[in-house]
Amino acid sequence: MDEGLLRYPDVLAYLRHLARDPAFGRVQYVTDLGGTLRAAVVGRGRARLAIVEALGFVPQEFDVVLVVGPERSLAAALGRMPAHRAHALALPTSPPRLRRAIDEALLAVEAILQSRVADQLVEVGLALNRERDPRRVLELIVRHARAITGADAGSIYVVEEDGTKLRFRVAHNDSVAADLRDHTLSVSDASVVGACVLSGQIINLEDMYSETGRTALGRTFAHDRSFDERFGYQTRSLLTVPMRAPEGQVIGAVQLINAKDGRHPLAWPADFGRRTRPFSATDERVCLALATQGAVALENANLYAEVQALFEGFVRASVTAIEQRDPTTSGHSQRVADLTVALAKAVDRSDGPLAAVKFSSDDLREIEVAGLLHDFGKVGVREHVLVKAKKLFDWELTLVEERLDHLRTAARLRLAERELVALTTGTIDLEAARRAFTAELLQIERWREVVRRANEPALLPEAVEAEIHEVAAARSQTPDKVLRILDDAHLTALRIARGSLTEDERSEVQNHVRHTFEFLRQIPWGQRLRRVPEIAGMHHEYMDGSGYPRGAAAAAIPIQARMMTVADIFDALTAADRPYKKAVPVPLALDILHAEARAGKLDPVVLEVFVGARVFDRIDLSGGRK
Repeated sequence: MDEGLLRYPDVLAYLRHLARDPAFGRVQYVTDLGGTLRAAVVGRGRARLAIVEALGFVPQEFDVVLVVGPERSLAAALGRMPAHRAHALALPTSPPRLRRAIDEALLAVEAILQSRVADQLVEVGLALNRERDPRRVLELIVRHARAITGADAGSIYVVEEDGTKLRFRVAHNDSVAADLRDHTLSVSDASVVGACVLSGQIINLEDMYSETGRTALGRTFAHDRSFDERFGYQTRSLLTVPMRAPEGQVIGAVQLINAKDGRHPLAWPADFGRRTRPFSATDERVCLALATQGAVALENANLYAEVQALFEGFVRASVTAIEQRDPTTSGHSQRVADLTVALAKAVDRSDGPLAAVKFSSDDLREIEVAGLLHDFGKVGVREHVLVKAKKLFDWELTLVEERLDHLRTAARLRLAERELVALTTGTIDLEAARRAFTAELLQIERWREVVRRANEPALLPEAVEAEIHEVAAARSQTPDKVLRILDDAHLTALRIARGSLTEDERSEVQNHVRHTFEFLRQIPWGQRLRRVPEIAGMHHEYMDGSGYPRGAAAAAIPIQARMMTVADIFDALTAADRPYKKAVPVPLALDILHAEARAGKLDPVVLEVFVGARVFDRIDLSGGRK
């Protein structure tokens, strides 16, 4: 091999000579269907150098290409190559010069790969910093670790159950499809990953099918081939790296399988011996850097998930507290949240006047939380007012009933006195007295029925209102005082034209919106949920300024609150769980909403989307609500 290399076949022959030295690297030859050599690829670590003939065949996968041929052909050949990835060597040349050209080209490959790895590590760091989903963090680690090291497969085990178990959380494999997400291992020396977690050290095994290739940390690891046999796979090279949290504890392990040449799957048994290689020291460092980044990101993601769970628990507990104070509206907060979010999604898809309104996932979450907590201020309303089902409180009605009972008892006593006088003196017409007593009892029972009818929260008929004044005017004389059937407060309540609340009580209940805003604004919601108090605190504001508590003008009412107003009124109308009214059928409820829009209270455009998208179909309207 001391002669000059005149032609490309001479170059290929010299490569066979160089390949005898393991330190030189791996040489793969590319042939055509007839077996003729077309090109060669030298692999050293992760570097792949294609050595091709000028104007000849070029393999698909390489990092840098070394073009050899007559000087007159090189310029044209280099013109077809990526400038930063092509080297040239004119023929004829000497073997030492070819060897030096190959070494220099491989050094260039290493520089390219190092730069690529640095870029990827920066990219990974940025991606992990943005990611909040623990599973996606693990997916990112595996994907980038495999891309950088050229691994055919990769997986992550996470320590669980107080450090006694390892759960197979994420797995990627180019060559086989297997779902092992529920697979668990004990944290012990019996497995490679268990030993890695216990020792906290990198375990790099060159070839699991060779006894010497399975030796690390002063021991030879057993190889359970059940997975390989089941899927027709061969686990050759194996790199396992601990994931160490900032506090020092190992929280999992990254395991990479079969560093390989090329990106194609290992499709044939021969590929596992021909295309796989051991993981290098560089691979170890890179994977350790990724695992460390991943451990920090995973800890942050888990902490974020815990905070989210804590926040979710607070919100749910708040809704529970609200509904326990007013059990008759149980489920209302969730339904309003669901309706408003569904309406927001419909608005996001709509065209026309609202085409420019778009809601991100954070915006939808903000709307959902505001919907869940829109009645939070009810905790500041007296409970007996909050749950008042009829115009008189139960104890007030009981008092009125007792007064009517007293009138009936007094009438009986008077009749008894007259009967006694009639028996002893005969001066009283007993039959007339008895007729008067019967008439008096009928009057008392008629008054009782009037009070009961007036006590209902339905629309008060004029005739009943007139009769209520008659009851209020009635008096009962006792030896020491005059008793009224109805006090002034009773009369005021029973004369309520619609509903069950007096003006003072209605004002108190309406103040729950003010309480909602005041309570919620004390909470540090952060940037993503900063408008929750505003949205929740304006769901009773109307477009014409007649709403409460602020009487805000239309321009001051955010669209999120306008949507919630529609959802809140619709649910209040159609709810079947209110003791003071019957559920309104959906068509009638929509007619009422349209009337409110025509009156200037509701946003007609928002209502149009609500009806057109049939947003109300998104919630359960069973239980007599349709």
